[in-house]
Amino acid sequence: MPLYNNEKYVIEAIQSVINQTYKDWELIIINDASTDNSKFVVQNFLEKEKDNRLIFIDLKENKGVSFARNLGMRKAKGEYISFLDSDDFWDKEFLKLSYLKLKENYKFVYTNFYYLYESNKLKKSYCCNKNGYLNDFISNAKSRYEFIFPFCVGCVVIEKNLLEIYKINFPEKQFLFEDVLFFAELLCITKSGFVENTMAYYRQHKESKTHEKYTSEYYLQELIYLNSLLIFIDKILKREISGNMKKVIYYRTYRIIWRIIKSGDVDRGIELIKKYRKRLKKFGNIKDFKWNDRLKCKIFLLNNKFLLNLLKNI
Repeated sequence: MPLYNNEKYVIEAIQSVINQTYKDWELIIINDASTDNSKFVVQNFLEKEKDNRLIFIDLKENKGVSFARNLGMRKAKGEYISFLDSDDFWDKEFLKLSYLKLKENYKFVYTNFYYLYESNKLKKSYCCNKNGYLNDFISNAKSRYEFIFPFCVGCVVIEKNLLEIYKINFPEKQFLFEDVLFFAELLCITKSGFVENTMAYYRQHKESKTHEKYTSEYYLQELIYLNSLLIFIDKILKREISGNMKKVIYYRTYRIIWRIIKSGDVDRGIELIKKYRKRLKKFGNIKDFKWNDRLKCKIFLLNNKFLLNLLKNI
């Protein structure tokens, strides 16, 4: 459990672990140099609770959520790993039912979850009820090839040994898509198992990154994640990616560059067109994609700043 400036909800999160019907767990809480009262709120709670399954690590310098999660994985003694952000919480049956699913010969399982809004309104997440590998989570709706994951970081349980063998962790230099890369790499090597019950609560805040207006730097984070995934498949797994996965890479590369150009950053768009010219050429020649997207891509390849400035206003 990474903890940063969340004195309001952290005890509810911890209590949801204590209340689990499955009792053989440890909870590693990592205070990422909070500047509010989070540290003292938790320390006071732990002093009263006196439960040796609750472990508190106090970082003196803010390192970010990925560092905290990776540190927790290294410190964990158990056979399985799960994650719970300090403003989210679990149903009391989360660990028990996830564990039973793991025993059906899975190494990675996920449950359905609720979005919890500040008004206390609940919205059930979209869930495709899939047991599968990465290719099974590719959507091509409306010719848009994308990875669609029906889970969040707080509704999964994973065999720890798998993460250690393949050196899968959260990229600490990324501020977006770090969890998506983690899951994509995981699904390259193991099949997911779906637990039908809705047992995790994912709190939504107005100030969270998912509600911010994207800038060029944000879009670039997705390109970094896609490139890291390709490196993982090539260097670690030493295999070719599937045809549909190639389409995801081509489509998302085109789409990211288009969004950057549309945002007005034409110069950055030109840099990326030069860098990803081969991908864009392949995108433009695949008839599975929409004709108007392929036409725009062919205009990209002319690399003409005047035309791109005209195109961004369409």
